Amino acid sequence: MRVASGDNQVAAAGSTLALPLVVVIENGAGAPAKGVRVRFTVTRGAGRGSYLEDAVSVTRPDGTAITRLVLGGDADTTRVRATLAAFDGVEAEFSAVGTAAAVVIASLSPADFKAGDTITIAGSGFGSSLPTVRVGGQAAVVLPDASASRVRAIAPPCLVPGATTVRVQTGGASSSDAAATYRATRAAVTLAPFETVTIPATQLSDCLSLAGSPGASYLLTAQFAAGTEAPVPVDWRLAAERSGGMLASIDAPRSDRARVRDRTAVQRAWEAKLRALERTISSQVIAEHRGGRPSAALREPPSVGSLRGFSVVASTDGSNFKPVTARLRYVGDHILVYTDTSTAIFTDTRLKDLARLMDRDLYAATVNAFGSEPDIDGDGRLTVLLSPVVNAMSKASECVQRGFVTGFFYGIDLLEREPNSNRAEIFYAFVPDSAGRWSCPHTEAEVIRTLQPTFMHELQHLISFNQHVLTRGGAIELPWLNEGLSHIAEEVGSKLFETRYPAPFGRGTTEQLFPDSAAPFIAPQMLNAYAYLYSTLEHSVTTYVGTGSLEERGASWLFMRWLGDQKGDAIFRRLVESPFTGIDNVERASGETFGALFGDFSIALFADSLPGLSRTAAPKRQRFMTRNVRQLMAREAVISGFTQPFPLRTYQLGAGGSLRSTMPAGTMMHAIVSDSGRGGSLRLSFTSQGLAPLAPWTGAQVGIMRLPP
Repeated sequence: MRVASGDNQVAAAGSTLALPLVVVIENGAGAPAKGVRVRFTVTRGAGRGSYLEDAVSVTRPDGTAITRLVLGGDADTTRVRATLAAFDGVEAEFSAVGTAAAVVIASLSPADFKAGDTITIAGSGFGSSLPTVRVGGQAAVVLPDASASRVRAIAPPCLVPGATTVRVQTGGASSSDAAATYRATRAAVTLAPFETVTIPATQLSDCLSLAGSPGASYLLTAQFAAGTEAPVPVDWRLAAERSGGMLASIDAPRSDRARVRDRTAVQRAWEAKLRALERTISSQVIAEHRGGRPSAALREPPSVGSLRGFSVVASTDGSNFKPVTARLRYVGDHILVYTDTSTAIFTDTRLKDLARLMDRDLYAATVNAFGSEPDIDGDGRLTVLLSPVVNAMSKASECVQRGFVTGFFYGIDLLEREPNSNRAEIFYAFVPDSAGRWSCPHTEAEVIRTLQPTFMHELQHLISFNQHVLTRGGAIELPWLNEGLSHIAEEVGSKLFETRYPAPFGRGTTEQLFPDSAAPFIAPQMLNAYAYLYSTLEHSVTTYVGTGSLEERGASWLFMRWLGDQKGDAIFRRLVESPFTGIDNVERASGETFGALFGDFSIALFADSLPGLSRTAAPKRQRFMTRNVRQLMAREAVISGFTQPFPLRTYQLGAGGSLRSTMPAGTMMHAIVSDSGRGGSLRLSFTSQGLAPLAPWTGAQVGIMRLPP
């Protein structure tokens, strides 16, 4: 093991080093060793707050293991040691020096404040552009007269009274928390256009009222920023009260489901069983592979044309297996491709084209985005098996309405002592069958088009299992986040071809948003997102019903896409290379509370690319950066024959009225309330329909954004 890069860096205390810490592991022959577990430990500086973003890393195909170091708050030296998990005495060391913090708060005036007060923050390193100021974790409005040594911010409403903190962030640097005191108030709050706040339901009616402003309109998002194992409907009532009495409550109408032909139901149901299987075998897999794979030379791959026997699962209940003899037809840097000898599968040229694409492009893009897969057989490659046994797992009578199994990794193959294990990482895939001999008919073009996103989707699941369970001994990721990341994996494939074929290249018509080669990857995300936006009250971001519906997967993808736009796509890898799961994982990877993220995400769904305004009119936090959601949904409506160009339902809430409905955790409702100019302030409340406080476990909160005129 040797240091490749990242040693002897100098950076401001409290910041993340600009370069990652990288070691290279080589075998006895000097070749890169893939799949070796490396532990990184802070040996000096941990007591002052220095920490590693990832304490365990598995070497990539080039033999590198990577982590990032965040320096503590003091100006001092931090040292990190890298060791091999399976061998004692093999190590490498890094050193980094923290200088005086780049962002420093010297004083607050006042340090005792209430909502709406102007806080003057003096210090250094605030930058040349407007920094972010967080008070008690809530974003504050920063006034435009900021300088490198002075920032003024407006204290946000409805924080928990008492001791709180103030922090200044600019670029990738952040100050330490400055202590302050927040005082409760009932003063009316005036929001500027696009200004937003997210208020917990328990504090809303006691602390917030919107100042009267004739003609002003507000977007309200009633939401449950939480997750539960199974959907638990919660009744709620959102009211906008004004002196003079209440109007009668009206029900928020239930959304009809967008009429979508669900041709992935069979594949999704099979995926759900695979994830359930992985949960049951996790402890056994950990026990069998404790210590990781030794860093010996990788096994040489077999020769093209050689035969191998496989035991292939042949039913979607996992109870039936069939023996398959397959011939090796492609040996790549990262994958081996076998085809079942019982039938002719692709010409050599067609198979080689598909295999090269998977090997050189799709595999590399997925691993770069999410991390490495296991290598339990020590050959440094994934195995791809094309067999009609996969076709026969689906009933021909179901194909048109519910779809069919296309491809998968099977967790049993990671076990050494399981009779039907193939003891290798294997992607099983369906094959062309134009005559419908084994199930419904499939052309060569259909199989090639479908296998590409399926391979990336399923590879993310395999990587996730490896990183969470095998590498860190943790639990398998929760379904909503696991699937959300796999749909991001499909989008990674789309971006690969979007970059390769910028408009107008690679398109059959000038109206196309995406090149033809990107369509199999991005089209499912557009359809799922459209279906979700049609019914945000019923379908959850964080709680799946059974296999996860199209709507729920659309919700997870949209949330992941927005999160990546806010935090950078590197957050996807941090989520995968983690022992944590679900909301806890998101909070640790992002450095924010889930409530703050979910609140702004709910607003971004509406505020992204508002009609008649510049795409950059809304602040970055209240929109998507890499996708124009309204444009995508309008195009999906044309493609699928839907009547609404933008399906997100918004309800009108009259000043002096209320809405009521039921929703499970991870859902939201959008409403617009306008000031009719009758004077007085508007007080909001979000309670149960019986006017009792909503339970804390629901994560009940309301996001508020003043709409532009």
